[in-house]
Amino acid sequence: MNAWYKRMGSVLLVALTLTTRLAAVAGAARGPLRVHPTNPRYFTDGSGKPVVFIGDYTWGTFSDVDFDYKAQFDALKANGLNFARVWLWWGCEQFPPPEDKLHVEPFLRSGPGAANDGRPRYDLTRLNPAFFHRLRDLCAAARERGLFLQLITMDAWMLKHPHLWKLHAFHRDNNTNGVDGDPQNTGKGTDGQLGFCSLGNPRVLEFQKAYLRKLVDTVNDFGNLLIEIANENYYSAEWERHLCEFIREQERARPRQHVLMPLDLLSHSSVVQKWDPRIIHAALLEKRRLRQPLIFDTDWTINDNDAEVRKAMWSAVLSGGHFNYMDNSLEFRTKPVPDKRTALHQQIGSLAAFMRPLKPWAMQPEDALVKSGYAFAMASTSELAAYLPEGGTVTLDLAKLPGTCRVNWFNPRTGQRHEGGTIVGGDLRALEAPFAGDGVLHIRREQ
Repeated sequence: MNAWYKRMGSVLLVALTLTTRLAAVAGAARGPLRVHPTNPRYFTDGSGKPVVFIGDYTWGTFSDVDFDYKAQFDALKANGLNFARVWLWWGCEQFPPPEDKLHVEPFLRSGPGAANDGRPRYDLTRLNPAFFHRLRDLCAAARERGLFLQLITMDAWMLKHPHLWKLHAFHRDNNTNGVDGDPQNTGKGTDGQLGFCSLGNPRVLEFQKAYLRKLVDTVNDFGNLLIEIANENYYSAEWERHLCEFIREQERARPRQHVLMPLDLLSHSSVVQKWDPRIIHAALLEKRRLRQPLIFDTDWTINDNDAEVRKAMWSAVLSGGHFNYMDNSLEFRTKPVPDKRTALHQQIGSLAAFMRPLKPWAMQPEDALVKSGYAFAMASTSELAAYLPEGGTVTLDLAKLPGTCRVNWFNPRTGQRHEGGTIVGGDLRALEAPFAGDGVLHIRREQ
């Protein structure tokens, strides 16, 4: 493996030099992604333009050495999407079967001595150049395609599985530095008092911070990022917030200060993890009180029912949220495979296309806008958008939209638009979808 790292390092160094020169020209004047200054449920990009995240992502984009993230990013861009969540460090070099995937690691394995997988132990004082070269190339590739990335610095999911924790670099048997992420011998890394995700283990924290310090050095000049400390950390919220503050301190005197999770926005499990449109809508409206961006992220289960996913994503976005789909069909490997979910990918692209000309950051989602029928609506003084999960007829309060209004219907299954003519706003209006099944309504004030 060390030979592989050396080869990767030399190849990526050349690519990195070229990419950095191009990126410096393209992005030198651009600031970082920010939380929107007047509507903190949304973001602004480096130019100050408001942003709604519509994304599609998978587990191994960065970490799996045979994954072609540029091909994935090309596919997202072609579909009109702008967002992907990316795992950086799982914790071990290779998952056991059936996953059996080889990962690029932030630490070199130089020994002495053998780890639990029979390979040389990790030296946590020696950071792996190939990992950080690959990270820069990933961020540059996304920026060149107009994509934003949510970088997960560490994974906490694997800590709860003894057979995976046994392979972790911070397991006492697997490093040469005397670092023990489980000093109470629980057989897992989940101890929130003294374990991997805790403030009670100074040696673990020391090396976590060294890794994060190098990560900040590597990505600070990229404005297209938000940084998530850990995926599925349920063990110590204090540890996670402490590391957010550590990154904030590292970036304080640097050109860019990135949006951080969980300080600036909620994690995927803290928003809502249901497919039912009514539950999603109610959860997002309730959490608006937090005045943070709300990303409906489906990283809790794989749903093979395209209709359920479609209804969930439209319900989330037209309830004032963002959408990011965990997608096990994104297999951009060295051996390409056919797209197994073409219809769903087209429908996610249709959501992005519909939202692009809208200004949801100027709109307010309100149940009071819907007087009869099954729909979720949000409105400003210039436009209204409503999602009807079962289609049919909806009666809307158009008090915010007096005068002549243009009506358009949108079919979320086909991506087709249907002109609905003009109506007079300012009062209640009943409108019926011109096609069967779920539908989307857009009303824009003309005067």
